[in-house]
Amino acid sequence: MAGPLGTLALYLKGVYYQGTGDLDEALQVYQDKKFDLPQEAQASPNISSADQVELDISLLAALNTLWVLQDTERKDPSNNTTLIARLEPFCGNHPNKDIQTAFNLIVATVETNPPAQLFKIKNYLRLALEGAQYAANTQFLCITLNVMCSKFFSNVVGAQAEKSAMAASVQAKKSGNVLWRSVADGMLAQCYEVNGKKSEAESTLDKAQRLAQQALPNF
Repeated sequence: MAGPLGTLALYLKGVYYQGTGDLDEALQVYQDKKFDLPQEAQASPNISSADQVELDISLLAALNTLWVLQDTERKDPSNNTTLIARLEPFCGNHPNKDIQTAFNLIVATVETNPPAQLFKIKNYLRLALEGAQYAANTQFLCITLNVMCSKFFSNVVGAQAEKSAMAASVQAKKSGNVLWRSVADGMLAQCYEVNGKKSEAESTLDKAQRLAQQALPNF
């Protein structure tokens, strides 16, 4: 199948493999020549809508590749740095806010060599939050708030840490994604624990574990 529809079908095949945990097959799909990016990101007013769609799907395949490569056995910080530098000209100011947001989340979370400076991580997360809010994307809001909570308030005692964990939990519930609800409630339970709220920690952890069970795929 040729054209944007064929490109989308191939990309969704990779998404399926990634979602079912078959990361080798997912990578094989995402690294197909159909998803090769141009050598340079040149904005052209003459690009057809079909070509733009294919380019955007190729960007998504590259972003998904970076996520897959964070698997422990595949992790290579130097390679991450190279891939991010390759994607930045295409994604940094992309007119689609969701692609911008996905890129900013990746840069803020993946391990690079040299490691990203803290102020840059904060800036990328700020941009991700703004992009998610602008696009009213509940999934990205959920992910961004959970990443911010994990990076800046893990094992921190105080009201601000609890407020951050609660916000992440509330947004995860709005997203309707049981996996992220489990992640968020797990962090909230940890926050309650370090703040000495034992009963709240136990009940929230129990809920997180039940949600995790719901998130397991049924084969």
